[in-house]
Parts: sequence; C-alpha cells; structure tokens
Amino acid sequence: MSTRISSRPSRARTARAPRRPSTGRRRWPRRGTRPSPATSGPTPWRSPCSSRSSGSSAGACAAPAGRTSSSDVFEASTMNWEKNRLVIAGVAFVAILAVAFFVLKKRDADPADDAGDSEEAAELPAIDRDAITALRISRPAEDGEGEREVVRLVKSGETWTLAEPLEADADTTAVNTALDKLEDLEVTGVAATREANHERLEVDDAHAIEVTVEQDGAEPVTLLIGAFGDLGTMVRLPGEERVLTVGGSIKYAFNKDLKDWRNRRVLDIAPDRVVGVTFESAQGGTWTFTRNAQDEWTPIEGQTEIERFGGNKVQSVVASVSRMRAVGFAADDVDVAAAGLQEPTGTVTLVVKPEDAAEGDAAEGEETAPAVVDTESVVLSVGAQREGAEELYLQLQGEPTIYVISKYLADRMRPDATAFQTPEPGSEPEGPAGMPGMPPGMGGPGGPGGQQIPPELMQQIQQQLQQQQAGGGHP
Repeated sequence: MSTRISSRPSRARTARAPRRPSTGRRRWPRRGTRPSPATSGPTPWRSPCSSRSSGSSAGACAAPAGRTSSSDVFEASTMNWEKNRLVIAGVAFVAILAVAFFVLKKRDADPADDAGDSEEAAELPAIDRDAITALRISRPAEDGEGEREVVRLVKSGETWTLAEPLEADADTTAVNTALDKLEDLEVTGVAATREANHERLEVDDAHAIEVTVEQDGAEPVTLLIGAFGDLGTMVRLPGEERVLTVGGSIKYAFNKDLKDWRNRRVLDIAPDRVVGVTFESAQGGTWTFTRNAQDEWTPIEGQTEIERFGGNKVQSVVASVSRMRAVGFAADDVDVAAAGLQEPTGTVTLVVKPEDAAEGDAAEGEETAPAVVDTESVVLSVGAQREGAEELYLQLQGEPTIYVISKYLADRMRPDATAFQTPEPGSEPEGPAGMPGMPPGMGGPGGPGGQQIPPELMQQIQQQLQQQQAGGGHP
C-alpha cells in the first residue's frame, strides 16, 4: 500500500495569543511601522470597538461597570435642565420683581435723589397760632380742570367765619384741625432740590394746595402742600425749588370741599332742655308729647292712644333732632320752592326751656313748686327729596339756609304711631342692639341720623388706614 507524500512543505501552525480585551482606547502603531492596505480586519491603530461586524467585540466594547462616560454626564445634565428650567425661570422672575419693587420703594421712600446735604438750614417761617387772623386756601378743581377752588376764613374775636366764596359760619372742628397742623409744623428733612421733582411730589403750581396764613404783626406765610409719603408731607415755599418734608399728614386738613368748611350743625340744643315735641306729616299724622315732672315722655290727652307706647322712643328722636347735623347744603340754584319747603312733607316743633331754668325756691320741709319759665319753639321743615340721592331738603324756621339731610333722619322726623311702640314680647330683632330708635347694629353716633360722625373726621380716619396699609406710615 503506497503512501502519497505531498510535495508541499508543511506549515507549522502556531497558536495565536489571546486578544486582550479592548479598553476603549485607540491603539496607535509603533513609530516607523505602517499597516498594509490589504490587511484585513481592524488596523493596528483602530479600536476593535469600531468594527461593527465583530460580534465578539460587543462585550469587550461595553463600558466597565461603575464607570460613566462624558457623553452620559452631558446627557444627564441636559435632562436635568429640561426638568428644572421652569423652576429656575420662576425663581429668576421673582428675583427680578423683588429688585424692581425695592427700587420703586426706595424711590418713593426717598424721593430726594438730588437732595443731598443742604448748606442752608431747612426750616419754614414761624407761625404763631394765637396770632393767626385769616386763612386762605386754594386747591385744584376736583376734575383737574377749570379754576381753582378758593376758601377764605376770617377770625372775629373767638369765632371763625367764612368770608369767601360766601359768608357763613365756619365749622369749628375743621378750623381747629387746620390751626393745629399749622402750629405743629416741624421740618424733618429735604425731599428735593430741583424743579424737575415738583410735579412728582405734587408741590408744583398745578397740583399743590396753597395755604396762606395771615398773622397779626407779621408777614403772611404761604405754603404749597403736596403729597404725603413715608417721610411725611411735602411742602414748598413759593419761588423756591427746594422741597421740604414735614412730619405727619397735614394735607387732609386743608383739602376740603366748601361744605366741609361750613358749620353744618342745624341745632345744638341739649336734649334735656326739650320739654315738648310735635310731629306733623301727611303720611304719619300728628303726634304731640310732653315731658312730665318725672322726666318721662307722655302723649297729650285727646290724642289717639298708642298701643305699647314707649317714652324712650320719643326721647330717641328728640335727641337726634336737637343735635341735628346736616350732610350738606342745597345748591345755589335751589330756592325754597324748588326744595319743596313751601309745602313741607313734614314738620317738627320742639318746645325748649332756657338753659338756666330752675325749680322754684321753697322752705325746708315744703314741696318745691315748679318754676314758671318762658319757653321757645323751634320749628324744622322737611322738604322734597333731592333728585338722584337718598337725601331731603330741610330748613330751620327763620333762617335762609337750606340744608340737606339723610332720608333716614327725614323719615324719623315724619313718624307714624308704630315709631313710638315698644316691640311685642318675643318679637325683638336678633343681633346686636342699637341706639334707642335706631336699627339693630346702629348703636353709635356714627349711624344715620342726628349725631353723625363729621365727614372730615371720617375722611381723616380713612386716609390714616390707607397710609398704614400701604407703607406702615403714621399720620
């Protein structure tokens, strides 16, 4: 049996060393060597991970456990930004608002961005309250257009009266408030030194309230009163660019309508001086009551009997009428006929004893006989309702002034029998009790009727509350 012997030389097969796992780094060839283009497979300087056909390299190309590539970090950062960008934008927006609020607040609190230190002492001319003889107050029209409203108040003895634009008694409370503010003027600093700030601080000629104070034995002093802020009230002297600040709120004391400078007190009679009263009206009838020796109100004889009559009901109406204060005055073009006072819708007659009326003298142990005193009658007439308002006209007999009162008070002056009745047992209204004769919850002089809170005092209270809520300031 023959054996064929190949003539090819035999090639010894050598075992290849196992390929080291790739570390993801590019392997560069040794210097001076260059791979042949015909060489198959990955080049010596190419990472095995770049060969997509090598299935065995997938595991080797995977990133080692616990190690994060830079691309993963970038991708995670991008995702976090996408998630939180709304939050970041919101925080940035709030920060911008806070900065803007701080800047605006600082500007309002310190409007004197140009004030600096003034070489000249910041002060106002001296004003002596006891030496004041007249006040002239000029303020812009309410609509901002037209002529300025001018009021002139003159002192005669201890009494203040209106001299312009009409002659009338002045309201004592309003005048005293203005005098108090002038007496207590205290400069607290300089708000501005340039004319450019005058309009913003409301001390320019178009917006300022001009107050001229006439004093006995001294030159008149004119003040231009402007806005009120956290630092106080802005005040400027005519002809000066510098704006001063004075402590507290003073503008409200001079920024008043004409009616607020007038005395709106219709009557000022102590209720215990009223010993008789008669109410007459077409809608309520006629009712007359007298005060007896026991200081109790009783109906006169022959009058229709009032079921469950309560004398305190009469006293309540008498107290309101005897201290009556109007809410305003009729317009200049409203006369007696136009106000419906030629044929009143109701009248109230008060029988009033003198202030110094006293009981008659008697010997010890004897009964005291009532002193005979002269009384006077005070008659009030209620007219028609003012057009477009819940108010009616009123006139005090013997005086030309036509007042305006609330409809609530006018209705109390035109009562029917039910106005003098006490409630039936068990029918008392629920809720807090009010003043006698007033609706529940109206238990105070601020409710509708005679003893009303003066409008200028109410305005002052409202302004103080607004200022404290806005900036925490104190008037």
